[in-house]
Amino acid sequence: MMDCMATSKRKGREEGEKSLLRYSSGTIYAKTLAGNRTLVQDVSFSIRKGEKLSLIGETGSGKTMIALSLMGKLAPNVKTEGLQCILDGKDCSHPKVASSLLGREVAYIPQNGMEFLNPSRTVKHHLYDSLHRAGVRSAEAKDKAASALSSVGFRDIDEILKSYPFQLSGGMAQRVTVALALCTRAKLIIADEPTNGLDKEAASRMLEHLGLLFPDAGQLFITHDIGVASNADRILVLCGGRTMEYGRNFFLQNPRNAYTKRLVSSLVSNGMKATPTLRKRTGCPFSDRCPEYSERCRDERIHQREGEHEWWCNG
Repeated sequence: MMDCMATSKRKGREEGEKSLLRYSSGTIYAKTLAGNRTLVQDVSFSIRKGEKLSLIGETGSGKTMIALSLMGKLAPNVKTEGLQCILDGKDCSHPKVASSLLGREVAYIPQNGMEFLNPSRTVKHHLYDSLHRAGVRSAEAKDKAASALSSVGFRDIDEILKSYPFQLSGGMAQRVTVALALCTRAKLIIADEPTNGLDKEAASRMLEHLGLLFPDAGQLFITHDIGVASNADRILVLCGGRTMEYGRNFFLQNPRNAYTKRLVSSLVSNGMKATPTLRKRTGCPFSDRCPEYSERCRDERIHQREGEHEWWCNG
């Protein structure tokens, strides 16, 4: 109950702001042979024009489910109840509406460019497809495609255009996916682990490029990497499909939620250290692993707030 009331209050406050995106997950659940399994519960946030928000958490925390629900791409057995998604005043809560905006008003940058690209199609065909979806005329496609590739650092444009994905390195394929996003007229960029497989220097360049290439778009980062997360204006920490902490990026220097503290200390350059599987879904989803555990954590989480910084913790 406390979680629902807090989410409702936060949602109401954010709706009063001039937001590009307003999102409230409601309940996202999977239908299985053993019954319904809740994946995400009462997560809400907003993104303003030109703002970056990072969703951060370990594997299985719900980050990808939220991104897929935004794009209307949840698996057939994954359902939603109470999902609300408003992009620039347009209600895209229904998956058909959300998926129709993908490649036009919403651009997706995957975590693995090589796997994302169709191996039987050249880079040129990928770019032309994106440009046509965005309404660019065929006569303009070549110049627009060349401009997009140039913007992400390619020099031998003609060679890249005729290349197939298997002829590219991992970093080059990732840059092609960013070029594909540039071919859209996207208002919202969803970047799923955008620096995956890149060394520290290349990752830094990638994040800088995204900021420069999409200055007016809202950007949503899906990540477990502290460096990527801290690049955002605001951060939302997830555990077990629920919000644990939310606010301006500097709260990572002094996190208040016990899970966030553990998350920050567990993050290393090549990913997250292994943690035990979650067993409980009532109360705090971190209660089984929390060093600050008390009996009340099994059944409730206290919502606390200082300015724009919010956290859910009994500690």
